[in-house]
Amino acid sequence: MIVRVCAVLLFALLVVPFGVGEAFINARDKRLVYFGGLFASLTVFEILMLIFHAAMGSLRVMTALWCLLCGAVAVYGWRKYGRSVGKNGLASVRVSLKDWTWTEKLLLAVCLGLVALQIANMVFNVTYKNWDDETYCANAVGAVYTDLVNRVAPESGVLHPAFYNKKYVIAGWPIYSSMLSVLSGVHAAIIYRTILPIFEIALAYYLLYSLLRHFLRDDRRKALMAFVFVYQFFLLAAKSMSQFSNEWWLLVNSWTGKALAFNVVTPLVLWLILTMEDTDPAERKGCWQVLFVVGCGACLIAASLFMTLPVLFAVWGLSYCLRHKDWSQLWKFALCAAPTAVCALITLR
Repeated sequence: MIVRVCAVLLFALLVVPFGVGEAFINARDKRLVYFGGLFASLTVFEILMLIFHAAMGSLRVMTALWCLLCGAVAVYGWRKYGRSVGKNGLASVRVSLKDWTWTEKLLLAVCLGLVALQIANMVFNVTYKNWDDETYCANAVGAVYTDLVNRVAPESGVLHPAFYNKKYVIAGWPIYSSMLSVLSGVHAAIIYRTILPIFEIALAYYLLYSLLRHFLRDDRRKALMAFVFVYQFFLLAAKSMSQFSNEWWLLVNSWTGKALAFNVVTPLVLWLILTMEDTDPAERKGCWQVLFVVGCGACLIAASLFMTLPVLFAVWGLSYCLRHKDWSQLWKFALCAAPTAVCALITLR
């Protein structure tokens, strides 16, 4: 069982994203390749999920179709990557590592330990109860047991009409856990609340460190120290909020769509825009491709992104165009914001 679970997670969260990214994104930075492939695979899942929801199709058939489509593209991408390695040699893909001082190694160990401690607390200690969270988790479990894509009310067993609640149907992130449950054989609630958050928390903190390295690119030690300080701020802010709210998205309920929206998608968009400013025109094309698929894949994650992501693209896009005095790029930001803006119009009707 453990081998099967690990194989499924590697396939869905590493092999497919990197392979899909290599298939259509031409970028030297493999982070762009990975994030582009990850959100492209989520976009394909979103499209299939909506089709099978409306048609009352089988969850298991949808899972098989997603594996075939994304798997085929990933195979092409990995073959393309292999040819590139064979042509240019291993030196072209070897990660360039500078000499780390003992202080930097110690700080890295502290940062990794803090992240591991939070993951362990989430896995073994956190209990969170909220109507949204219970509904999402129940939808994930119900989809597996009924073999339908979010069409049966988990509390009553009554069949829902198609698009019974638009924002909960379009932003169907829990159904992704249902697919992983079908593939791995692990209960969907465990996938949703325990296994996927391990990846989600690590990804959120990786993006945090990537942003810190962008601003402190000449001093790794300062970036690692800043990481520790930001981590402490999260803990202190969560403690200060305890008398007013029982939620803190990254610490308490990291598995929810809202947590992913503001701890993964938002920093990723900011990092992509900042990266785009520092790259040459050839590499910039890859950034635009990733930004677009992030805007598409974000529709799956949380309905809150339907409103916030268009605003962020507008504000950061205008700022980008003002700094570079290049208004010809504004339509690209509008295109990236279009998927979530359309979802916002649909849900507000």
